[in-house]
Amino acid sequence: MRPDVSTEAIERALSLDILRGRYAPGSRLPTVRELAAAHDVNPATIQRVVARLETRGLVVARQGSGLRVEDPRVVGDVGLLPLWLVALEGRPAEAARVLDEFLELRRALAARLLVRHREALLSRAGELGDAAARFVAASGEGPRALAAADLAFTRALIELTDSTVARAVFNTLARVLDESPILAQAMYARPADNAHATREVLEALRRGGKGLAAAVERALQALDARTVTRVERALEKAARG
Repeated sequence: MRPDVSTEAIERALSLDILRGRYAPGSRLPTVRELAAAHDVNPATIQRVVARLETRGLVVARQGSGLRVEDPRVVGDVGLLPLWLVALEGRPAEAARVLDEFLELRRALAARLLVRHREALLSRAGELGDAAARFVAASGEGPRALAAADLAFTRALIELTDSTVARAVFNTLARVLDESPILAQAMYARPADNAHATREVLEALRRGGKGLAAAVERALQALDARTVTRVERALEKAARG
């Protein structure tokens, strides 16, 4: 047995197998004993993994017929997105499409929250300005530092809106960046672009008016479009070896 193999690692491996189609929807997973032997762990560990896969909706235990694989495109939630992007790295166009859809959701939510909570945000303009300044200052420190500063700035915005849904989307994006170094590199490949988008969003917030939502979406859409293009090209390059 391999005591160093974690439940999380096995869950991740099986989840990716399902998302990549190794186990097709409607098929059966190997038995608990077979999976335990394949991963060199005891059956109790696999039982815990199966329980987590069931919670995600990826498999359903049927009495007498084993573990049936569900269609992740039908039953999956936003929490699967980080693994989806990893699973699709061999299919650059599809990975880019999924990323584009998620970033579109993020833009729409950001625009709505900034309109709804504009007064509260402006009342804390000093704090936001400080967070934005730290983000801009991190521009020369590499993608990892810039990502951390960007996430800190976004978190500051979200905390002022007190939106549970926004926090969930934010946490998903943070996990995506953690799971996919290619995405993190692409999103922060040109720090000046990120800094420009941040300044545009804050300026739109300051101006307000009926065009606030549209201005926020425009600023983020330009940045997101470049990110999606970079991700697709990076994945294509990786696929070519």
